[in-house]
Amino acid sequence: METWTGAFPQLLAAYEHKERFYGVWDATTRPQAEAALDDWIATIPKGQKDVWNDLVRAVGNWREEIMTYFETDIPVTNAYTESINRLAKDKNREGRGYSFEVMRARMLYTTKHKKKAPTAKVSPFYKKTIGYGLPDFAEELNYGVDLSTI
Repeated sequence: METWTGAFPQLLAAYEHKERFYGVWDATTRPQAEAALDDWIATIPKGQKDVWNDLVRAVGNWREEIMTYFETDIPVTNAYTESINRLAKDKNREGRGYSFEVMRARMLYTTKHKKKAPTAKVSPFYKKTIGYGLPDFAEELNYGVDLSTI
């Protein structure tokens, strides 16, 4: 990285400016974030306005929504929703043209995204009975570590 940025000063300027954009998210209040974003836009390196134009436009179009992130008690993003949308697009591409009904069913009824119910482990001290409270001696009970491991 140092070799490339040393040989190309504009690349170094672009890299540093990208890192400053991440600094906007270090703000704790909306006014701080807005000031940091305005400062970031104002300090775009010379000759790179066209390079950053798409990002500046996107941030401008979504500014209200982006800045709302800083007004909540617990900052949240729509990353989960975007992730689910990506999964739906991947499923659609894999299926090569599923109908809406099939896509909906695959997204709703797939088990990969659902938590599995925890399986209860049977205690080694649990004693089976054959009836009337009498123990079942047909099965040996394990009361600890196997002697071969000690």
